[in-house]
Amino acid sequence: MKKHLFVLLMAAMLMLGGCGGSGAVQEEKENPIATEMQAELQSYDAELTAADAAEAGMFVIEGGKVVGGQENWDAFYAGEAESVIICQFSLEGGAMLDYVAEQTDGSYVVVSDLTRDGYDFAEKEDYKIQEFKHIKVFEEFRVQEGGTAYTVCVMTDDENLDAATFLSYWQELSYEENGAFMLFVI
Repeated sequence: MKKHLFVLLMAAMLMLGGCGGSGAVQEEKENPIATEMQAELQSYDAELTAADAAEAGMFVIEGGKVVGGQENWDAFYAGEAESVIICQFSLEGGAMLDYVAEQTDGSYVVVSDLTRDGYDFAEKEDYKIQEFKHIKVFEEFRVQEGGTAYTVCVMTDDENLDAATFLSYWQELSYEENGAFMLFVI
């Protein structure tokens, strides 16, 4: 049952453009930080493995479990590192990368790279640049009462976003409309 629910969670993430919906997608102005981030993401091998991603210093999630780089995420989340690359693997086994960096004003820019995710959707954006004001981590996030607990990390502009509100977005598949982006689920 746990594995089945995880598959459903991953499918929901992929339906919304990789790992979630989109916040403020930047198309009108160039963000020099994002341009550099995208160039770095493009430098990684097309057949990126979990071991390679961990060796490169990424926070690596495969099969719903952290398999490397936990210390890199912890340093970023604690404010001890300016950026982190999160590497998650799709149901097809392809790497999905989200590069998150804190900007000088305290907001965050996220560059998502879906070029090697193993999916070929006609409407898929290979790279997406978004900006958010807050990172929210919901421990013990449950999709159903009494169900499996997950840790969910969400990017948002709403500093008051709580787990119950995010659950309603989850159930409605309305991340994008509500300016939330699900960064990862473990």
